[in-house]
Amino acid sequence: MTQIRREFEPSPVAPALARQALDGWLSDMVGQETADRARVVASELITNAVSHGGLREAERIVLLGSIDDVRDRVRIAIEQPTPLGGPLKDLADKHEAYGMGLRVVDGIATEWGLDEGPPGVVWFEVDRDR
Repeated sequence: MTQIRREFEPSPVAPALARQALDGWLSDMVGQETADRARVVASELITNAVSHGGLREAERIVLLGSIDDVRDRVRIAIEQPTPLGGPLKDLADKHEAYGMGLRVVDGIATEWGLDEGPPGVVWFEVDRDR
């Protein structure tokens, strides 16, 4: 199983840095479509951590990724030191202004879930291109 671990400051550039990290890590390992889907979902979840995580400047957002060759999937977890503010799927249904990104996550990811924490963790999996 191939893995990656990267840490990011809770800043507006964190999603772009995460996409760059995934570009290098996923290149040539999975198909372009799988890599694109993983980058979009990871970027959205890191944006949520930056915008809604209540993180202090010294705290870090952690991206953990793995490629599971047996299940033919990419799995990525986004971890923040603070607890999540309640079930995210409920937020997606109740708050249009904040929930659209989570609807994107739900529509792109094969599976996703969360651990409210602390630490708060949102994970997702995308099937590999066939």
